[in-house]
Amino acid sequence: MVRLYMVRKKKAFTLIEVVIAMGIMAVAFLGLVAAYISGFDLAETAKNTTYALNAAQKKIEEIRDYNFFDISNDYDNTNFTIDGISAGNSNGLVEIDNTNPDLLVVTVAACWRQKGGRIIGGDAALNPLSTSPARLVTYIADR
Repeated sequence: MVRLYMVRKKKAFTLIEVVIAMGIMAVAFLGLVAAYISGFDLAETAKNTTYALNAAQKKIEEIRDYNFFDISNDYDNTNFTIDGISAGNSNGLVEIDNTNPDLLVVTVAACWRQKGGRIIGGDAALNPLSTSPARLVTYIADR
């Protein structure tokens, strides 16, 4: 009795299939790395925004404790620094609208430079803008 054995070819990937799969995996990996790096940038922005808002709130509380009639003279167009952000990379500005003698509109805004050089909330000279994400407005009345 003669037995015939059929030799089956082993299934394998061709070189082109392997190269295409590696290309797809490389693109996916680069996308994940880019998302990871963006996450670090967002975390830095969130941290600095918190520092700026805390500094602005602290400045507003300082102004609220001040004599009403001296606020405009002593605080209008004054600058302050933001604790937690390195010196020279942040600036805060107090603006006071005293058109109503019994009610002051106090605006406190802050801006800063990120580690990569991107400026948040200000112009190139670190002057806070009205579009700053760290901008607080409060009303102070003569009591």
